[in-house]
Amino acid sequence: MNELQDYEGDKVGFGISNTPSIQPEKVEDFIENGHLLIDVREDDEWEAGHHVNASHIKMGEIPSNLEKFEKEKNYIIVCRSGGRSAKVTDFLVENEINAFNLSGGMKKFSQVSTNVKDSLGNTGQII
Repeated sequence: MNELQDYEGDKVGFGISNTPSIQPEKVEDFIENGHLLIDVREDDEWEAGHHVNASHIKMGEIPSNLEKFEKEKNYIIVCRSGGRSAKVTDFLVENEINAFNLSGGMKKFSQVSTNVKDSLGNTGQII
């Protein structure tokens, strides 16, 4: 699988995705236990507000950066509301990477975390 933009992921009955996911309330615990947070939003979204421990790889750049994902590590993938990150998660899982979608994306996560900052270190906004 080389093209992420066309990737739909596997679906099971009634359009329900079988994408592995993590609830926003649990993310800080997972990060504390070694999971790596990857933000796949665009530059302006990232600059407005992102988790302080996240790495930024835009969705369209994931396929060309696949070698950066280590098979023995666990990744949490996040976007604004969960749609883009679900596609990236499915793509990574298809490529044998341990990845989980952050359900509800940054919109939900920013409601339960105090670690969302903008590029200047101020309280971040989700755009």
